[in-house]
Amino acid sequence: MITPSTIAVFEQVMKQYAAELRQIGLTIDQEPDRITEFLHTSALQAINHMMIPPEYGGQPIVTIGNERYYGLTSLERVITIEQLATGDAGVFLGGPGPSMSSIVMMDLGDEEQKERFYSQFMKGPAWAVFALSEPEKGSDATEISTRITRHPDHTMELTGHKFYIGNGHRASIGLVFAQTNRTPLGIQAAIIDPSRPGFTATPLDTMGLRGLRLSHLQFQSYPLEEQDILGRHLSPTKRGLWGALRTFHRMRPSVAALALGVAQAAYDYVTEHRTVFTEREKTGLERLEIRLHSLRNMIRHAAAEIDHDANKGYLASLSKIRAASLAEEATDWALDMMGPGSMLEHPLLNKWYRDARAFEFMEGTTSIQKINVFQAYANGKMQHV
Repeated sequence: MITPSTIAVFEQVMKQYAAELRQIGLTIDQEPDRITEFLHTSALQAINHMMIPPEYGGQPIVTIGNERYYGLTSLERVITIEQLATGDAGVFLGGPGPSMSSIVMMDLGDEEQKERFYSQFMKGPAWAVFALSEPEKGSDATEISTRITRHPDHTMELTGHKFYIGNGHRASIGLVFAQTNRTPLGIQAAIIDPSRPGFTATPLDTMGLRGLRLSHLQFQSYPLEEQDILGRHLSPTKRGLWGALRTFHRMRPSVAALALGVAQAAYDYVTEHRTVFTEREKTGLERLEIRLHSLRNMIRHAAAEIDHDANKGYLASLSKIRAASLAEEATDWALDMMGPGSMLEHPLLNKWYRDARAFEFMEGTTSIQKINVFQAYANGKMQHV
């Protein structure tokens, strides 16, 4: 059970890892593929095992007394991720580990699939992909055009494109969402092995979060087998699309925590590098500090709500809206506070400014989040905001 004293220990451990990420952040921003040179660090080793259940070989990211924490709950993740993002969000996201795919695997995978999936990370650092977004369609699961085709001889193949997929060209395993027929129940998630024929991944050039190495995935008659289809032991209503939506609900507070971490890093940078402030600047500092504290409480409350009921995502949506906005505002403010030429003279602020612009597009834009909030309100599910 997470208590105030537990949170303090969590934060202290993660701050040590964050320091390691900070040391290599600018290097990875300039040369993303050099991340493999730092896989021996304690931080990246911990990230590799984050969100792996202990029954499949997972190692705790934090141990407090007799309690072991694996990053399996939303509350554990937001506490962890916020601190790591103050070190470097790009390195954290570009690090190895099962990431979002682990949540779908826990919900939809059978025992053989879970063993196959998690064993990849027991062999050493490995990356997984969560392939949902498509060109011109984004992450709208109802508009997926990637297809799983079943042939009369009982063979299957996957054909289509996925776009803006994190760590796509690094992956040794992953999940891809595709249509088997043009209905919501026809959306399926399948395990993919990038070593099979018919798969190619092309890294994309980006301005921010360059360590994540967003990629364009292509599947050309990629062979699938029946044991690759997730949820085959479940009813059709609890398979692909259901798993994707629950994953978004559960990961949304984590995206908010990423943005909060970048905003906090910008605030800390200014207070560390400036000692004299005008009265107006002091007022701005105090207001930003209050907003950071308020947002932190909101994100953690949203995570606790999701842990209680994965379908209660409206508070997570509100948190994500506010966090994405605050990350942009805080990095703007930090550059202004450090004066003319700060983009060139303070490379970290330059990087965080670029990174902060990415959070608006992760796990749904502000427009999508507002729709989620409105639907919760219209359905009478909002008890408080």
